[in-house]
Amino acid sequence: MRRPGGNWSVGRIDKAENYQTVLYEVDMLRFSCSRIIKPPDGAKEADVWAYLESFLVHYRNLLDFFGKAPRKDGTDLSITEPHAIWSTDAGTESRRPPEEIVEKLRAVGESLWNKYENGTKRDDTISRYLQHCTTYRLSPKHWYPIEMMKEIEEILAPLEQSLPEFKPATTSHLIERDRFLGGNSVSTHSGPSGRLG
Repeated sequence: MRRPGGNWSVGRIDKAENYQTVLYEVDMLRFSCSRIIKPPDGAKEADVWAYLESFLVHYRNLLDFFGKAPRKDGTDLSITEPHAIWSTDAGTESRRPPEEIVEKLRAVGESLWNKYENGTKRDDTISRYLQHCTTYRLSPKHWYPIEMMKEIEEILAPLEQSLPEFKPATTSHLIERDRFLGGNSVSTHSGPSGRLG
């Protein structure tokens, strides 16, 4: 992680299969929601804002997977193209749910995508809340993570049950602070001390 001169990098867990990308989104969604509902001891309001933004990013990504038509360039993972998730190469083909279940997941996903992300039907989409600096962000918006989780759980649980377990956030370890921060390393923070922690 640490590089010469005090420079260091952070990355997400590596993923070997497409289905792991989707399950990573599910796991991070649940993790973010848990931290909004029960922030760690010593958390500030800004911690909840950061977890809220993480929650919304992962929620939106899953709505796109379940409920939005993929782009034509072929790079989007989508429930409408289940062969990319339940594939021979990944060893998941035999676990693919029946077509009527896949269609139900898509239909519920599309309904939720229309509720939270369809910019032709509403101005207060998740994307507009998260996007670059615009006048839309002056409009107050309140989110209800517990309700949103109840709504999406109907499609998350069947998906998870049809795939091998992949929960990197749930099973992640505590940070080794000295290793993570490079001991007494100087951070990129430009405040008075110039150090994290």
